[in-house]
Amino acid sequence: MVKGESYLEHVEKFETSLAPYAKKSFEDFSQSFLDGGNMLDYYSKHWQDAGSKLRLEKRTPLQIERDRIVHSSGSRKLTEKYHVLYNGQRRIVRNYITHTMRLVQVTHAISRWLNLNGDFAEAIALGSKIGSLPFIHASKHAVSSWVKNKIKKIDEEFAKNDPEANYRFNQLKLNFGENPLPPWMTNLNSPRIIDKVVKYMPWAAGKDVDKGYSSGQQGYWMLSTNPFAVTSKANTYSPELMYGIWRHSLDSPIGPNTFLHKSDFYGATSGHHEIQWSHLTYEAIVVKYADDITWVVENLNDANSAALLNDRRSIYDSLIRELGGEVPDSLLKGLVAGNTGLIYTYFITDFNKNSENKLSLIREGVQKRIALREGSVDDAQIGLSDEGLNVLRKIKDFLEKTVFAEIRVSNRAKMLNTLSDACMELLYNGVEDILPKYIKEKAVLERWSEDDIANALSLIRDPIHRIQLCVNVFCDMADQEIYDFVGIESL
Repeated sequence: MVKGESYLEHVEKFETSLAPYAKKSFEDFSQSFLDGGNMLDYYSKHWQDAGSKLRLEKRTPLQIERDRIVHSSGSRKLTEKYHVLYNGQRRIVRNYITHTMRLVQVTHAISRWLNLNGDFAEAIALGSKIGSLPFIHASKHAVSSWVKNKIKKIDEEFAKNDPEANYRFNQLKLNFGENPLPPWMTNLNSPRIIDKVVKYMPWAAGKDVDKGYSSGQQGYWMLSTNPFAVTSKANTYSPELMYGIWRHSLDSPIGPNTFLHKSDFYGATSGHHEIQWSHLTYEAIVVKYADDITWVVENLNDANSAALLNDRRSIYDSLIRELGGEVPDSLLKGLVAGNTGLIYTYFITDFNKNSENKLSLIREGVQKRIALREGSVDDAQIGLSDEGLNVLRKIKDFLEKTVFAEIRVSNRAKMLNTLSDACMELLYNGVEDILPKYIKEKAVLERWSEDDIANALSLIRDPIHRIQLCVNVFCDMADQEIYDFVGIESL
């Protein structure tokens, strides 16, 4: 540290080696936290304080955001959530932190090659898993359906005496412009319920946002708010980070009118949060691909281990036959050897070489990610080559048709859907005992203010808030806790 240097100068030393198109901590077109506070003013003020300065030395704001996620309670819970695959009578079990760490490694490898901001990319990768439910993929569709069905039922009751929804939706459309509202919301009839959904739940307008639950939106909700009292955590995260976390799935479209989240919050510097499609970064695109690559390779590896232990043919042999003569040589070597490292290397190398070519063609505007922020995503898009993406999709189809069609896998998924639904109902009906007890315990562990405790306890009575509250609690539970809570013996 140079005596007398500003925090801006201090941070720029650590980020000067990054590519011109990489995300930087302080950018003239992106100076604010998610809640509206000025990031440079906030950190510069702390830089002047001797005690706070120790925490900031040799650390950038984006490194601090990553570290906050690493040390969050949601991150610790990933060790108690499991991914399970069967082949015949064999079962392979791994906790979800292994998937998350491999996702981070793929993200880091790509970011390092392209000279992107690895700390920021890792923060997106880690944060994208914070909202993961118990049983991971087996429960997410059940919870999303439960949320929407519960809201629909409550709306039908309220709408009998509250028939002015069209006016309220016209107001929403004005707020969200050309970004389409989720279909499940436009089917609501009660203005009171519409207002409560907007106020108490993480939702967005745009293309492909018609979900009552996704791990990305839940990760945003858990990290940037106190979701139980519905208050903002001020001066903590950048909107670019939360966009990357919310929209981390490869099937989420990007570009104009694809995403806009606005929500009012007590405790936010500006009074609200806002995340929009123009907050897209190259690091966020890396995570979108890395998540799918990791999912494919890890499931292939687990399925193959189970098959071999069950004295069955290698999954990789079956995949090679399925792909026919369309397997690139470098990938074929990994499949023949059953070497996951070589399979990862094929996808990472393909992504990087294709992306280098794309970035070299952008020229003007690359420094400030202008093409991304103004919506010219076809010109600015990085990712796998057509060949690489085609292979990735074919492997995903293969997994769906073979591995996930295994009778014990599909039976387990059906059972866990039922179990998840039962757990959500028990939580929702626990308005007098279960939910107040949970909130009081959470308040002790996280040292909430008296106001937050009182607010959280009073909000339990609101039927729409209680729906989201159940999702928050469910996300905070481990697999074994669900079995115990519902009353089923496991393991």
